[in-house]
Amino acid sequence: MSLIGNKDKQSVIAGGHRYAPPKISGVHFYELGNVLTRSGSLMELFRNDWLHFDIKVSQINWVQLNPDGLTDWHCHSKQTDHLVGVGGNIKLALWDGRPDSPTKGASEIIRFGATRPIIVVVPPGVWHGLRNESGVYAGYINVINELYNYESPDNFRLPSRTSEIPDIL
Repeated sequence: MSLIGNKDKQSVIAGGHRYAPPKISGVHFYELGNVLTRSGSLMELFRNDWLHFDIKVSQINWVQLNPDGLTDWHCHSKQTDHLVGVGGNIKLALWDGRPDSPTKGASEIIRFGATRPIIVVVPPGVWHGLRNESGVYAGYINVINELYNYESPDNFRLPSRTSEIPDIL
């Protein structure tokens, strides 16, 4: 299986599609591939020997979004999210609110899911929200480097419609 990363490239051509590098410092996305088998298909969702992945996996979450479901904007101070869309079509909106980031104020939209299987790495301090654009249930998996702390959550939230973040969700 080939893993295509955009970290050090201006653009990548894969499967006939052209992808621009992420606009936000520290955000990465990698194309995943399906392997056709006699009985269906197989996709490797995450391997710790892939390039650019240097995390200790502490938790893995499955999230199902209702048809046309929309999350709040959220970010973390320590947690890095590794999001893999596995069902439906999901819009991931990102906004860099980190005061010391070289891309402070930058925003980006990434669409992923069953027909575009990618993993998106969202570093601490980058605000993100997700919208199910499928009209049916959609799902994603989040591979996380920090355990969720119920007493002191590393989870900051804003409503999906807020004047503090550009209206891109």
